Amino acid sequence: MSKDDAAVRRMAELLRAGAKMLQETCPICKTPLFELKGGDVICPRCNRRVFIVKDEAERRSVLTSLTVQGIEETVASKLEALNERLKMCDDLDEMYDILRLIIAALDVIERAKKLQR
Repeated sequence: MSKDDAAVRRMAELLRAGAKMLQETCPICKTPLFELKGGDVICPRCNRRVFIVKDEAERRSVLTSLTVQGIEETVASKLEALNERLKMCDDLDEMYDILRLIIAALDVIERAKKLQR
């Protein structure tokens, strides 16, 4: 199956699922974009989420939000690693250091959530 056939098949699936085809096209591949029921906009060919912005201020806002979200995801994965280290830790000094890092990571996640509101 060619990439074009796969994209057309994906578009049909999106329409059957209740998505709405938009007049805007993907900035990468120029395929029509689709708005899902939840409000997200995706490109069926690139299989990526796309953000439609009206002006520079809105573009900066979206970029900031994505950056904050990325930071939150990165810190959450580091938090998982710290938790694993804490489980294996027997040394009290090392445990104290790990717990300080966990508290700092939780603080960053809390601040990221506040920024996203």
